Amino acid sequence: VYLGPVTTIPVVLFSGFFVNFNAIPGYLEWLTYLSYVRYGFEGAMVSVYGFGREKLHCSEAYCHFRTPSLFLKEMTMDKANFWVDAGALCAFFVFIRVISYLVLRFKLKMM
Repeated sequence: VYLGPVTTIPVVLFSGFFVNFNAIPGYLEWLTYLSYVRYGFEGAMVSVYGFGREKLHCSEAYCHFRTPSLFLKEMTMDKANFWVDAGALCAFFVFIRVISYLVLRFKLKMM
C-alpha cells in the first residue's frame, strides 16, 4: 500500500506529462526512460499529431499550434518513434508480469 504512491510519483513526474523534457536537468534525464507513462504519453501524442498529419483548423487569426509538427517539437517529441514507444510498453508489461510472478512465487514458498 505504501510502495505504490511512492513509486508512482517519480514515474509520472519524469513522464513528460507535467514537466517538459527540456526542463529536466541532464543528470536526471536517464530517469525519463524508466517511466512507462512516458512511452504511453509519447506514443499517444505521436499517434495523434504525428504521421504527417495535416494542418489543424483554427478560427483565430493566430494559432501557434496550427501545424502538428510544431506541437510535437514544443513537447520535445519531434524525434519520437511510435513503434519504439509501443515496443517499450510491451516490454514493461512483460517485465512487470514476470516480476509479479516471481514475487508471488517467493511469497507462497515462505508460507
